[in-house]
Amino acid sequence: MGSTKQEHMLHLFFRLFVARELLLSGKLTEYGVIVPFSTDCRGRFVSHVVSGDTAHRGAGGRLLYFNVTVFGKELHLRLRPNRRLVPPGAVAEWQEDFEVLFREPLQQRCLFTGDISDMPGAAVAISNCDGQAGLIRTDSNEFFIEPLERGQQETEEHGRAHVVYRRSAIRQDGAEPHQDLHPEVPGARVGDLPNSLELMTERLGDVERKRRHARKDDYNIEVLLAVDDSVVRFHGKEHVQNYVLTLMNIVDEIYHDESLGVHINIVLVRMIMVGYRQSVSLIERGNPSRSLEQVCRWAHSQQRSDPEHAEHHDHAVFLTRQDFGPAGMQGYAPVTGMCHPLRSCTLNHEDGFSSAFVVAHETGHVLGMEHDGQGNRCADETSMGSIMAPLVQAAFHRYHWSRCSKQELNRYIQLLRLSPG
Repeated sequence: MGSTKQEHMLHLFFRLFVARELLLSGKLTEYGVIVPFSTDCRGRFVSHVVSGDTAHRGAGGRLLYFNVTVFGKELHLRLRPNRRLVPPGAVAEWQEDFEVLFREPLQQRCLFTGDISDMPGAAVAISNCDGQAGLIRTDSNEFFIEPLERGQQETEEHGRAHVVYRRSAIRQDGAEPHQDLHPEVPGARVGDLPNSLELMTERLGDVERKRRHARKDDYNIEVLLAVDDSVVRFHGKEHVQNYVLTLMNIVDEIYHDESLGVHINIVLVRMIMVGYRQSVSLIERGNPSRSLEQVCRWAHSQQRSDPEHAEHHDHAVFLTRQDFGPAGMQGYAPVTGMCHPLRSCTLNHEDGFSSAFVVAHETGHVLGMEHDGQGNRCADETSMGSIMAPLVQAAFHRYHWSRCSKQELNRYIQLLRLSPG
């Protein structure tokens, strides 16, 4: 490497590090600044370009290979497109003053999942629309990666700085770890589920509609993703779609962890960027129950009446940065809400990529999962990083679904399969 290139790299590191130092030091307890690069299938350097269609692809044009150094350890990522997450016909919709401003196709060109060479059990969920962003799960830990500055694709040729940090290093706001509450849905307790089996079968078990049961132990949940104005303003209109797609790519990967016993595919059929007036009218500050009720009713009002419509959804995920509950509350969802059109929804506080675990947790409630250790015998797994722990927090262990979550989900699915007609 010539002296001019070395000077450029040093200047790049210094400028970006100083620009973000205050923000990062306030949010993270430990992080590293790295420059990832694309490689061939053997891990040999190809280019510093890591974004979008310009990144080097392997044989056949399907796989992407990158090297990243995570706290001194070099990892060789092997990625393939995640074609499950955004199906053909999915749309992004912008609303303002309770009306649709415009609609456009929802793009999915740069969403990837994969693994790490020579590391059994590792998993990766990355987007490269604008640098590398997402989750890297090694055999012993979990890390998030994101570019230090957005919109710098044109400068990648000489290397682009990214920040990488452990999931467990994210400093929580407030004194308590992130919490969630989940109200019981009237008439939807486990003992009452047979009364709703016909509806439940339509929503989760229909083999015919859009290959909802693609193969044994593989299920699709078609999702309406609502992004309120507070999230749009925080991330910026030009970046918010890429960000939330990256977030939901991580959620999809969480639901493919082998500890769950089945594969739940998160399928985004529609994304709505909710306008300011509607956003503030839906969330009632400090009142999570009322906020959830209003969000669920709004989501139901957005439903396509024709079940065969490409945008018909099974479940709605609402993201906000507004404070709908007391300090530390990150999510609110009905237990077994999937069987009720007005209750198949979750309310989630968006606060970075760690919010993917909040979304996964709250969606777990809607799928019939209880908190570990509350009404079941899995309290021992909460300190080991179980996703359905009562406090949604990063543990110093790899995430997993507890044996109780696996059993509760399987019981829920079996009820669907055994339903008459």
